[in-house]
Amino acid sequence: MGATQTLDPTTSSVSSAVVWLNGRQAVVAGIASDGQVTRAVVKRGAESELEYLAAVVRSIGDRERVMILGPNRARLELEREYVAIYRRPERLVDVEPAGRLAADALVERLRRLAS
Repeated sequence: MGATQTLDPTTSSVSSAVVWLNGRQAVVAGIASDGQVTRAVVKRGAESELEYLAAVVRSIGDRERVMILGPNRARLELEREYVAIYRRPERLVDVEPAGRLAADALVERLRRLAS
């Protein structure tokens, strides 16, 4: 799921990421200011919850806008870890409950977020 594509940079100029996660897996869709879209899956193996969340935050990267989706506890824990690492709570534009989303649905939300 590491496929990349490019969106029109004139319509998507904000470096953004949308992530859906639960306690076992995260799917991250990201876009850079040049329109490059990436998708990644972060799976929790034997590592601790903190190590897993830190890996998800690294996959998100230092973006201007971040949307976090998923079950309540997982969202809150990822939000806390993101803020602990980047110290930028204002970048978390939306944190909401959501059932499992396909990668294409994440990319669609990403397009709306980045525009």
